[in-house]
Amino acid sequence: MRPLLVLIALLLPLQALAQAADFRTAYFNRLDQRKTGGFTLQDLQRISAKEFKRIDDNKDGGLSLEEYTYGIPPNRQDAIDFFTARFKRSDYNGDGKVDFTEDQAYCVDLVNLADANKDGIVTRDEFLSAVTQ
Repeated sequence: MRPLLVLIALLLPLQALAQAADFRTAYFNRLDQRKTGGFTLQDLQRISAKEFKRIDDNKDGGLSLEEYTYGIPPNRQDAIDFFTARFKRSDYNGDGKVDFTEDQAYCVDLVNLADANKDGIVTRDEFLSAVTQ
C-alpha cells in the first residue's frame, strides 16, 4: 500500500501541471474565437475589454484583485494563479487596481512577448510558451 501512496504523491504534481496546461489551452481557445489557430492584438484587446466591463462590479473603472479573480472556483488554483499573475503584471502603476488603459497595455505586452515570429498572430504554441514563463 505504501508504494501506491508514493506513486500518487509523485503523480499529483504532474496532474496539476496537466490541469494548468489544460486551463491555458482552454483560455487560448477562448481567445481564438474565429478558430483560425491564433489571435491578434485586436482580438485580445476586444475580448479583454468586454471582460473588463463585465467584471468591474462596482463600475469604478478599475479592477481590484478580488474583482479580477471573482467567480473562479477555489479548486482551480491554476486559474487563480494565472489571473493573479496577470493582475500583478497589469497593475503598471502599482496602485492595487488595474484600470482599462493598463489592461489594454497588458494585451500589447502579451502579444509582443508571445508572437515569436512577429507575424501579428499568436498561435497556441506561442501563447502557451509565453504564459508558462
